[in-house]
Amino acid sequence: MKQVLQYIVFLAIGIGLIWYSVATGIINPTKLWADVSNARLGWVLSMVALMFVAHGSRAARWKMLLEPLGYHPSFVQINNAVWLGYFANNLVPRLGEVTRCSQLYKSDKIPIEKSLGTVVVDRLFDVVALFTLLLLHLIIDFDRLWQFVSIQLAQRSATQNQTPWGLIVAFGILVVLGSLGIVFRQKLLQFSVINAIFQKVKGLIDGLLSIRQLKNPLLFIVYTIMIWGTYWLMGYVLFFAIPKFADLPMMASFTVLVSGALAMILPSPGGAGAVTAIVSPILVSMYGLNKDDAGTLSTFIQSSQMLATLLVGTCIFLISLFIKQK
Repeated sequence: MKQVLQYIVFLAIGIGLIWYSVATGIINPTKLWADVSNARLGWVLSMVALMFVAHGSRAARWKMLLEPLGYHPSFVQINNAVWLGYFANNLVPRLGEVTRCSQLYKSDKIPIEKSLGTVVVDRLFDVVALFTLLLLHLIIDFDRLWQFVSIQLAQRSATQNQTPWGLIVAFGILVVLGSLGIVFRQKLLQFSVINAIFQKVKGLIDGLLSIRQLKNPLLFIVYTIMIWGTYWLMGYVLFFAIPKFADLPMMASFTVLVSGALAMILPSPGGAGAVTAIVSPILVSMYGLNKDDAGTLSTFIQSSQMLATLLVGTCIFLISLFIKQK
C-alpha cells in the first residue's frame, strides 16, 4: 500500500509539472504535436542505438565494481539489470537502483546489500561527472550562462537568510545517537534485529569500498566518459529529427544534458514535466528559441528517451520472464 501511495504522489508531481508547463505556455500542445508527428524516425532510432551504448558502458562499469567483491555475473545479466533499473525509474522514481540489485540477486544470487553498495558508488561517480560537466559548461559557455543567470536574478527579489535551526538540531541528535551507538556497540549487537541491520550495513560498506580494489581505474574512467559522452550525443541527434532544430550547436545539447540531469532530481516519472519546465526557459534565454519551440524540443527529447526505455525495458522483462519459466 505504501508503494502504491508513493507512486501516486510521484505521478501527481509529474502530472502537476506537465499541467504547469501547459498552463504557463511552456508547452504548446498543438505545435508540439505538429512538430513531433513529422519527426524523422531514422534520427530517433539513432538515439536508441546510442542509448544501448550508454547503458552497455554503465553495465561494463558496474561489472568492474562487482568483481572485487568476488562476483562475476555475465555482461548480459548486468546489462539486463541496468535496463530494468531504468525501466523501473521511469515508472517509480528512485526504484531503479533496488530493481537493478534485485535482478542480479535473482540471476546470480548476489546479496542485495552488497550490489546496492556498488550502485551507490556508481551514482556517486555520476554526481562527480555531473559536477565536472557543470564546470566545463561554465568555462566553455560562460557568456550565455552569465546572461541566463543575470535574467533570473533580475526577476527575483532578494530573500533574507534564516538560520536553519531545525537542521542543526537534527544533526546534533544524529551525532549523539551515533556516539552512543559506537560506545555501546557490543551490547547492541546482542539484539538479533540490530545485529541483522549491522550485517546489512556492513555489506553496503563492502560494496562502497569496492572502488579501492579496481583492477583498471583508467578503464573505469573511460566507461564514465563514454556514458556521459553518449548521453550528450543522444540529445544532439534528436535535434536533426525535427529540421528546424538542426542548426542548433552541439553546445545546446550539452546544456540540455546538464540542465536535464539536474531536473531529474525532482521525483517525476521519467522526468516528465520536470525536464520541460526547467530546460525550456534555459533554451529560450541562452539560445534564443521562442517559447513554443523550446517547449517542443525539451519535451521531445525527454519523451523520446522515456518511451525508448519503457519499450526496450518491457521487451527485456518479458524475455527474461520467458527464459526463467522455460
